[in-house]
Amino acid sequence: MKNTDDKFRTALFERDLQRLSQLRLMDDDFFSEVLDGKIVAVEFILHTILERTDVRVRRTAAQVEYRSAVKRSIKLDIWAEDFAGRIMDIEIQRADRGSEVKRARYHSSMIDRALLSKGEDFEDLSDTYVIFITENDKFAAGKPLYHIERTIEELGNTSFGDGSHIIYVNGSFQDTADPVGRLMHDFHCRNADDILNPILAEEVRALKETEGGKRHMCRLLEEMREEATHEQAVEAAIRMLDDHLPFEKIVLYSGLSAAEIRELEVKSRELKEPDPLI
Repeated sequence: MKNTDDKFRTALFERDLQRLSQLRLMDDDFFSEVLDGKIVAVEFILHTILERTDVRVRRTAAQVEYRSAVKRSIKLDIWAEDFAGRIMDIEIQRADRGSEVKRARYHSSMIDRALLSKGEDFEDLSDTYVIFITENDKFAAGKPLYHIERTIEELGNTSFGDGSHIIYVNGSFQDTADPVGRLMHDFHCRNADDILNPILAEEVRALKETEGGKRHMCRLLEEMREEATHEQAVEAAIRMLDDHLPFEKIVLYSGLSAAEIRELEVKSRELKEPDPLI
């Protein structure tokens, strides 16, 4: 039995190594791992997309979650703050469904609501940048970048100046004569040797070609498999709760603990309750 288990684990490890070899920066989980805490690399990406070099990143992190007790939470692929207090959210959106314009609006609003403490003035709100890097050309105009800004129509579409900025980056634009095109070329490379920017190439190589990096990524891929299985169980339990199946059967069929089912039950009730009037 032990030999069988060892062979199974070895086969999974080999499969994960093969999967790792195919990952690119255009894959969101790999993108987050490569850039987690990597100030210099994140700064380079922001300089390219924002087309300015005065952004100096103070801190950055991957998979930063903005939680809501009763509404939908979000998890940012890469969160960054610069020395001017500006907040940047960089998202990889490969599927067209994940790049909806209202999703960008929601990301912007969720970041905003966490920026002010009680008693602080609205003028203290930091500028925010929500950057969606999409696999396809979201607006089908062949442009490398699309900037979304609020304007005042009656004043000749002058800027509203609220400090909220949304940028879509066209991942299919890979003209290497253009800075954004070179960046998108690098985002599609599977091999570090093919990446033009040495900063990004070094970070990708560290995860794909070193023993420590490969083992770290294989552990992550294993965790993602387990998480996907758990998410499927949660979705099944929610459907059973909606169908009013007996509690004991939901525990039995879903494989989740009784405590997890009770927590889902509470959240489900909260989501169905109308918002209190303000």
